[in-house]
Amino acid sequence: MSDFQEYYDALEEAGPKMKELVLDRAANDSEISLPELQQLVRRAYPEQA
Repeated sequence: MSDFQEYYDALEEAGPKMKELVLDRAANDSEISLPELQQLVRRAYPEQA
């Protein structure tokens, strides 16, 4: 399983603090591209997309 998929899945039912932790970790992961990070942000905050 890819790191991206693990982050994506972790955001599914995450609360506000967990979302911030997951996104921070993904942002500092050299294997996550900018488009993937953008997808994760949209997953975490769909109401703002």
